[in-house]
Amino acid sequence: MVNRAIETYINDIYNYDFFNRLSIDEVNEITSNSIFHHVPKGQLIFFQDDPSIYCYFVFKGLVRLERENASGEFFYLDYVAEESFFPYAEFFFKDHHLYDAYAATDVDLAYIPKKLMENIVFKNAEQFRFIYENLASVQYYLEKRVQMTAIPSASSRVVQTLALWMYDMGRFSGDHVVIPHPLTINEAAMVAGTTRETAGRVIKDLTKDHKITFSRKKIIYHDWKYFNDLIL
Repeated sequence: MVNRAIETYINDIYNYDFFNRLSIDEVNEITSNSIFHHVPKGQLIFFQDDPSIYCYFVFKGLVRLERENASGEFFYLDYVAEESFFPYAEFFFKDHHLYDAYAATDVDLAYIPKKLMENIVFKNAEQFRFIYENLASVQYYLEKRVQMTAIPSASSRVVQTLALWMYDMGRFSGDHVVIPHPLTINEAAMVAGTTRETAGRVIKDLTKDHKITFSRKKIIYHDWKYFNDLIL
């Protein structure tokens, strides 16, 4: 990453919700000990079971998380959107990574030493509460994903997948909610546990009903309340 981009991210650090509860000294300690990287699309960030030396903050782009068991019978797929810290599941608790992480788009990342971040959070009550609240949000999201697997209708699982993506990655833009990243019908099908044909048909119907616009670059939720009601 070029120095100008790093300087911009550091100068704007308090604009990111994750950092605005930290003191100037804490932010200086983090930025002076972190590594800032531009990761091209498709490049590996870390492997499952690698030692968990760093935690990460996504300034720009989309990270894809994958996990597969040894037999290949279980596959987990998830994403981390920009302006997000990850991985919460490993923070405090794990000394190794639970997933493979790839750059789904070009990504700008801060590699923050994990021990340093944990020590700062332990001493900063406001940041500790922020971490706890986000862990609770992640837990809620994962519970909804588990509940989705019990839905017998594949079409309903596709709609639920889109609702969960909105909850996890969506940002308000005027009257709509937008995911400004190139997610695909294939990925929606994988998360929903169905075929590309079924996912494509459901998305086509939702588009006809003016509930979403699903393009190569972004997803626009025109009727975001419809999807929001599915995950309450």
